[in-house]
Amino acid sequence: MRLALVAIVVGLCASAGAQPADPTREAGYIGKDVPVLEIDDCPPPPDVPAAKLQAIGGEHYARGEVLYQQGDYKGAVIELAAAYCIHPGYYNILKDIGLSYERELDYEKAIAYLERYVIAIPQDAKPANACAEDPQIDRKEVLARISALASLDAKIRVETEPPDARITISNDAGESGFGATGDEISVAGGTYDMKIERSGYHTITRRIHAEIGKPYTFFEKLEPVKGHLRVRVVPGDARLYLDREAVGTGAFETELAGGKYTLVAEADDHVTVTRDIEVLPGRDTTIAFELPPKPEYGHKQLLGYAPVAAGTAAGLLAGGASDNALYDVIAVTGGVAGGIAAVYFGTPDDLPLGTSSLTITSSLIGLTAGTALAFTFTDNANVITPLAGTGIVVGAGVGYYIGRRTNPTAGDAAIINSGAVWGSVASGLLAVSFGGDPPVSAGIVLSGLAMGTTGGVLLQRYFTVSRGHAALIDASGVVGIVGGLATLSVFSRANNGTTATNSDERTSNFALAGLAAGLIVGGVLTRHMDEPKLAVTPSINRATTARGSQTTTFGLAGQF
Repeated sequence: MRLALVAIVVGLCASAGAQPADPTREAGYIGKDVPVLEIDDCPPPPDVPAAKLQAIGGEHYARGEVLYQQGDYKGAVIELAAAYCIHPGYYNILKDIGLSYERELDYEKAIAYLERYVIAIPQDAKPANACAEDPQIDRKEVLARISALASLDAKIRVETEPPDARITISNDAGESGFGATGDEISVAGGTYDMKIERSGYHTITRRIHAEIGKPYTFFEKLEPVKGHLRVRVVPGDARLYLDREAVGTGAFETELAGGKYTLVAEADDHVTVTRDIEVLPGRDTTIAFELPPKPEYGHKQLLGYAPVAAGTAAGLLAGGASDNALYDVIAVTGGVAGGIAAVYFGTPDDLPLGTSSLTITSSLIGLTAGTALAFTFTDNANVITPLAGTGIVVGAGVGYYIGRRTNPTAGDAAIINSGAVWGSVASGLLAVSFGGDPPVSAGIVLSGLAMGTTGGVLLQRYFTVSRGHAALIDASGVVGIVGGLATLSVFSRANNGTTATNSDERTSNFALAGLAAGLIVGGVLTRHMDEPKLAVTPSINRATTARGSQTTTFGLAGQF
């Protein structure tokens, strides 16, 4: 009895709450994107008598109502849809399913079922009984509800790595919304193309479907547009680090995301260089530089040379002014002390080695120049010795001043020294070969000194010459002289050691020839040790001849 009563009550509720639909009406949809509904794919009804089928439909409906009240809207949809599939004439069930989907926040299906409900209400539908709602009034209310639901926007939020990207949402009708990373963008429900852009990164495009009233959050990692970095550092064994990571020695190439990086280059006996570089997306970036050599300090070198030079200069100056031995001793002692004091207190501890070397070279050039200059005018020792001492002091002062102004390298000073030495030696040998008077010989030596010094200055101006390179060339000159004298000895023995063969003229000639050969051979063999500072390139130009016609010229171009 109790089960029968429940079945009757369920049947009455179903009869009062669900009115049959007009079977001649066609279902329709509002909107572009139409979801697939459960009632459009109903299974065949059970093959049971009509009364039993009625009871089964009522049971599904009753369970759906209970689940709805309990908040299980998904379960309610399943039961209510099963009830409608058995009794499709009861259109009120469509409204109940629509309300269940609305509570589930699935507004698209809610609208679709409510639209089905509105369409299913007959135009002449009347209330089923006195307590039932008027279907025509309910139609208007449901239409208003559909309009309110359809106006709900989808909320789209995009988080990107890195941030600060621009988000654009569009469809065939144009741009529907835009914003930046983290912004909430509101768009109507539908299908869109979402574009994510950021300078220096590849653009991402996604096809998304935004349901009415629903929130969406997307996470996108942007891939950077890479640039090509090419680095070359001299010397070739320099160790290279990019953002503290070892990347190679001397040179390397790589693809990097656009941005700023820190490049560090280090090599033995060179100053470590750190550079902030910027790689531009989609472009080539070339970095090339040379590591400067570690500064070599010459304070101790000059401190060791100064007392010798100052004492010698003081002795020479005192010797020309007096014949008193005690006076000479006092002068030399004072010169030594003065030289030490001048360097110790008057020069910095970090005095570059190039400056100290140039000071020493200049003082020796001054000594030679002063002595040769004196000999060109007189053979009086009282005149020659003071000029020689003055040359030491003046030469040292001029060399120190120029060194502090120009900051030459130790190699620069070495090549100037080599030029002066070999210019003086060659001119001295030439003077002996000519056998001239002392004034003439002194003039030749002075000319050779000037030309050799000038040649050394020009060489260091246009070539990077290391101390080792200069030392090898000097050694080649010494070997050349020794070789020339050895050749003379062989030649002399072959001629039974005659006086003519062993004369000073013949000796100087062989020594001079050996010197020239040694310097030339040494220069050729060591030509690749250093790089020239002077860049010389082929040049092709057009020129106008004297007759006014055009001709092509070929030559070399460089900058001095």
